[in-house]
Amino acid sequence: MEAIVPLAFVLIVLILVGGVLLAVLGRKRSVGNFQRLLRSGQGWRQVPGDELWRQVRVLREFASSRGLHDYFHLAGQHRGQAFEAVQYRRPPGLGQRVFTFGFAVVLPRPVPGPELRVARSGAFGALGQDLRVASGDPEFDRAYLLTSPDAEFARRAVPPGLARALLTDDRMKDVVLEFAPGHVVAFRSGSAKPETVLPVLDLLVDVHGGVPWGELSGR
Repeated sequence: MEAIVPLAFVLIVLILVGGVLLAVLGRKRSVGNFQRLLRSGQGWRQVPGDELWRQVRVLREFASSRGLHDYFHLAGQHRGQAFEAVQYRRPPGLGQRVFTFGFAVVLPRPVPGPELRVARSGAFGALGQDLRVASGDPEFDRAYLLTSPDAEFARRAVPPGLARALLTDDRMKDVVLEFAPGHVVAFRSGSAKPETVLPVLDLLVDVHGGVPWGELSGR
């Protein structure tokens, strides 16, 4: 019986040490991914966190009641567009030990207006069925969930050409696009690294270029 107590203590210590080592290795891997991402573009730089997630509905939904930690935040220029990319870390919930990661790529929104969200049906964040908008393209409406409190705005912001392009765009897998008050945002769960961020960044620039901002400014 006396030998059981020290053995249990040793097991507890080993579990705690193992958890610390995993956290250190995870942090080291995240830093390495971020450094590789910074080197992916000329002049890309780390910037201070700004709690952007509080302004974007899909990020607030990802955060739930636990909030988000701005783990890494970078800014730069890509294909003529100023952008930001943020790696978020969500703290564990009650009874959990593992942090959850997601990242957002952000472009400025040239024209203010209602919120709008585009996601493949069943994707994370594809919420708001009561705000669903029929685009007029049955194939797109089967594959995607387009939501906005303003149906006319949504149909004008996602014209037929853009809708058809999204239908065959594999980069939209697991991505949620949102027109927030001051930003156009692409969110995806997972780690921020060149292999994940760069395709989403290109996708967002393409979508941004496919929106008829000039027409929307006249509403």
